Amino acid sequence: MRRLTQSGLSDLHGRVRLPQYDRSRLAIGIGHIGVGAFHRCHQGDFTDDMLERQFGPWGVVGVNLRPPQLADLLAPQDGLYSRTLRDGAGAETRVIGSLRRVIDAGDAPGAAAAAAALADPALRVATMTITEKGYCHIPATGALDWSNPALARDRDGAAAPATVLGLLALAFERRRNAGAPNMTIISCDNLPSNGSLLRSVVTAFIEARSPALAAWVAANVAFPSTMVDRIVPASTETDIADASERIGLRDEAAVGGEPFRQWVIEDAFAGPRPPWDLAGAQFVDDVTPYELIKMRVLNAAQSTLSHLGVLLGHAFSFEAANDPLLAELMRSMLVTETASTLPDVAGMPVEAYIKTAMARIGNPMIRHRCHQIGTDGSQKIVQRLVNPLRERMAAGRQPGLLALSVAGWMTYCLCGASRFGARWTVNDPWAGRVAAIGDEVGGDFAALAAALIGIGEIFGSDILDSPACPAIAGHLRGLLLGDARSYLSHCLSNRA
Repeated sequence: MRRLTQSGLSDLHGRVRLPQYDRSRLAIGIGHIGVGAFHRCHQGDFTDDMLERQFGPWGVVGVNLRPPQLADLLAPQDGLYSRTLRDGAGAETRVIGSLRRVIDAGDAPGAAAAAAALADPALRVATMTITEKGYCHIPATGALDWSNPALARDRDGAAAPATVLGLLALAFERRRNAGAPNMTIISCDNLPSNGSLLRSVVTAFIEARSPALAAWVAANVAFPSTMVDRIVPASTETDIADASERIGLRDEAAVGGEPFRQWVIEDAFAGPRPPWDLAGAQFVDDVTPYELIKMRVLNAAQSTLSHLGVLLGHAFSFEAANDPLLAELMRSMLVTETASTLPDVAGMPVEAYIKTAMARIGNPMIRHRCHQIGTDGSQKIVQRLVNPLRERMAAGRQPGLLALSVAGWMTYCLCGASRFGARWTVNDPWAGRVAAIGDEVGGDFAALAAALIGIGEIFGSDILDSPACPAIAGHLRGLLLGDARSYLSHCLSNRA
């Protein structure tokens, strides 16, 4: 089968939806760091819709910092790829054309090319999807984690930056030296106040290298916050084969996801902004209410269902969401506990949002592996589970099922320890520390809970002496000893 390319698009008319604009005239005006499946299925989709409604200089140059290498994947396809949306009604495929160039920045020449691309005066906006741990911060405080060796090397001026902060420092230095115009950097990762966090870590990092450059960044770069939403699993060989068959050309970069999408962007740009609102994005004064609802409902349910779902033998999140026991646990937690911590947002009534979120996670056409969702849980649970738990206890309420969800993450990580069977490999920055605690403390569940909650970088200092600690200890005992399903059924029957 021939590869998907620009010249091959003429063979696809009538088969799938193609870009409805002239790609040969599409100038680059947007950068994106982290050209993974989510970006290609979310921001790429919005950008193509925007370009079809109002053509402008908003083509995208993608920068990839970490493996896998993507330039060799996308360059032979002229930056083209397909995205397929699936639900019970079927599937819809289109070819996305907004991505014009991809740079792998893993070595010195690649890093220099990436910094030059981001420093181009024609580029006024850059988006980012680098996952939570890419910010090199301490989840409990937001401060930079200078114990990260990659971050320390970049601070000292490594030739090939290993972190996004090192890369941005190079790009900003080039922009300053070239007298380039103001720039806007938009975090699209699932972090609370992600723009403020990005500004904070960028400022702290650059001040450690060059206070003068930090002053230039403060005057010339904006960091608006955003909330992004679409469920996008990692593409498999089956997905690649299916997409290639649908379009009639081999597409090595195909992505797929659910039909639902949402993008809420703080209207705080340092210069011109792409008219993403023409594609359905929302420009608002304050993103916080939207992100709180999304992270504490959809994302919290995804994390909890993945951690507990694996314990019950489920491979995919849709299986966990359609397990009657887990589904009822989630609905009970979200409706009776989490909802009380959420703001009122026009167009997002909480109970309806909870119902929709559970239906989306339960979409059997979206085969999102529980272990994939469980990756890097330590970077996610603070905003998804720990903070609403903290707020409920501050209001005088009991820990409830939120404590069970936190214990679910701990149990998921502990099951990677030899003492608890080494059932799977845990992909999490704190996996080694949790496993070591599990092996050392073992079956004293009160001590085990205290030791895990004592990881201040995740839990801060206030949870340890709260009612959550004994509640979590009890949940660890119930989940790690005996039958986890029976214990979860007991929790549901005895919920407050």
